[in-house]
Amino acid sequence: MHENTHSSLTRLPWLWVLGGFLFQTIPAALRDEALPVVLKNHGVNDATITQVVAVLGLIVALKIFWAPFLSLPGKPRTLIISSQAGMIVCILLLNHFIGLGTATPAFALVLCVLTLLSGGHDYLLDGYYVHSLNDNQRAKYSGLLNFASKLGQVLAGPGLIYLAWFFHTHSNTNANVLQLTLFCLAAFSLVILFLTQWGFTREPKETISENQDKLSMLKAMGGALKSLYQDSRLPIIIGLIFFYRASEVHMNHVIKLFAKAGVVQGGLGLDDETYAYLRITTAILGLAIGGIIGSAIITRRGLAQSLVPLGICMHLPLIGISWLSFNINPLPSLTVISVIFFIEYLAFGAGLCALILAMMKLAAGPQAAVRYALLSTLSLIAVYLPGLWAGKLSNQLGYSGYFLVALALAIPGIVVAVLAAKKLEEA
Repeated sequence: MHENTHSSLTRLPWLWVLGGFLFQTIPAALRDEALPVVLKNHGVNDATITQVVAVLGLIVALKIFWAPFLSLPGKPRTLIISSQAGMIVCILLLNHFIGLGTATPAFALVLCVLTLLSGGHDYLLDGYYVHSLNDNQRAKYSGLLNFASKLGQVLAGPGLIYLAWFFHTHSNTNANVLQLTLFCLAAFSLVILFLTQWGFTREPKETISENQDKLSMLKAMGGALKSLYQDSRLPIIIGLIFFYRASEVHMNHVIKLFAKAGVVQGGLGLDDETYAYLRITTAILGLAIGGIIGSAIITRRGLAQSLVPLGICMHLPLIGISWLSFNINPLPSLTVISVIFFIEYLAFGAGLCALILAMMKLAAGPQAAVRYALLSTLSLIAVYLPGLWAGKLSNQLGYSGYFLVALALAIPGIVVAVLAAKKLEEA
């Protein structure tokens, strides 16, 4: 832990917590929220869109196997700021290649570099947060961390989509709307970088022991892998990770494209303004409230007694999404669409809370942080892997047929929840 500050300056952790974790969500929201909409608006087919997002997401998902080595050559704070600067450069390069209009390979390469920098930044920042703050400080700033993450999701996801719509609707120039939007994102990111750096200048100097701790962390990964492999609960938790929310994961890969696709193509035909409003009020808000509700239910009933009920509740709203895909002509009112989407994400947030707590239960004990990081890696793989086939499947079956298949995946999800509940009760 850090004990003594250099000079007489008072530490201001809230500056780098706000700036760092706000920045952390920008590339993720850009990849998962804004990129699919941009590609859909430019006529890219669903299969390609979900595969691009899946590949980029898997690069981040596997960060635990390569990101720890980033901390070896230098100090974490320097590397965090360098990563942020590198991501801003990548955003400006994306802006440049969009202006050229014919540099698809270069554009894809920059996206991959941006994703790699994002994964390294996430690992370094999370590690610094845990290492530099004590238990009370981490608890004190956890609310700010969550606020910064949610704000970043809104601003770099639906907020960016809305900004592009605003420029398209109100701009009197012939400037490329995407270029203007990305330039604004780069400027905003630069402000956050300065905020983070300001906070870091008030931090104490790093000690030699802290650099040695990084090597210990790498060694601990091997021990954590061995202990996880020997845990009798591991197979059922892996089953939960890959099947408990499989229907929701498959739905989430395509629902953005369904919302943007024209009615003739079987979609809802929402414009960017309406879509941005819908994502903020249903997806982000619904997930946040759902997480609170799920936590309250588990606190009252216990994890083992909550897995199955929350699993059932998580999957039932998919019936509404499926119904919506069969009733687009005439299109239901925006209020009806919003209510269906909100209930869906509300239930998803509650179910996701149960999965996270099950992972934490397995990770508890010696080397808990490393064990949980490994389980989180599996969780991210389970989220992004279906993207490799989700879009192709929706192209073949249509949105209505695809959502029926996603709904059918609830069956193995409930079965694994029943088995996991029994295993957790035995434990």
